[in-house]
Amino acid sequence: GLLTGQHVFQARFNVTFGRACKEVDKYSMIDRDVIKLELHRWTETALGQSLIWDEEQQLRQVLTKLYGPIAIQLGALGFSVFMQSSSAIHHIFSIDHRIPDNKPLPGTVLHSDAEAMPLDAKSVSVLLLPHVLEFSHDPHKVLREAERVLVPEGHLVLVCFNPISCWGIRRAFSGFLDKSQTMPWCGRFYRLTRVKDWVSVLGFEIISGSTAYYLPPLKSSKLRSKLSFLQKVGPRWWPMWSAIFVLVARKKEFGMTPIVPRWRKKQRLAPGLVEPVTKNG
Repeated sequence: GLLTGQHVFQARFNVTFGRACKEVDKYSMIDRDVIKLELHRWTETALGQSLIWDEEQQLRQVLTKLYGPIAIQLGALGFSVFMQSSSAIHHIFSIDHRIPDNKPLPGTVLHSDAEAMPLDAKSVSVLLLPHVLEFSHDPHKVLREAERVLVPEGHLVLVCFNPISCWGIRRAFSGFLDKSQTMPWCGRFYRLTRVKDWVSVLGFEIISGSTAYYLPPLKSSKLRSKLSFLQKVGPRWWPMWSAIFVLVARKKEFGMTPIVPRWRKKQRLAPGLVEPVTKNG
């Protein structure tokens, strides 16, 4: 028989995510509490703070253009900086599996997994995922869950590490440079084109994309300061070599157009004449 539109969609989805599901990283068996805790600790380092500050500048331009009654950020990473960049969102929440060291955060924090959010379908206007896909055991499931909770025309904002960069090269050699596979090098960095394919298959429309942070991942603040000129020339000369990229997509929901039956008008015999009636019996 012929495949329905739903079957075709599911087939495309399975093919697209099949490759990702077969790739298992070293961190895939690590307890997710450990992953979250180590990621939060890394963001408090000088290098992590430097990156978050740059991301905040990019997200400020994005979030100020988005609006809605409810916005959710998956992961408390930079919560006090990222989500407060928007003044057009009425209620802001954060969802995280664990809040490190029981630190109080602004807004309302819900304890849950990104793969199974305690939210109704079509209830969120803006969903922000800062570095969630890279450290998720199942990025496929995370994106499906994001599509479920977003309202039609709702916006998905992804912040991801770029594998085609100095940061990606550093991660590639992390097995030689760092046997313990510390953050953020134990994560999986996905290419921009790949992430675009994933969200497109789910029915999202790509609205915009931007890049940020062109400094190499150096722990020394002095060395980063000497290379600060890269931040100015990077967006012009090598934008695709940035450490991170920001992708904004809008959920599209195509409804079905009802087919109205056409009724044929009966032809009148003549003005003033009564139409014949079938006699039973």
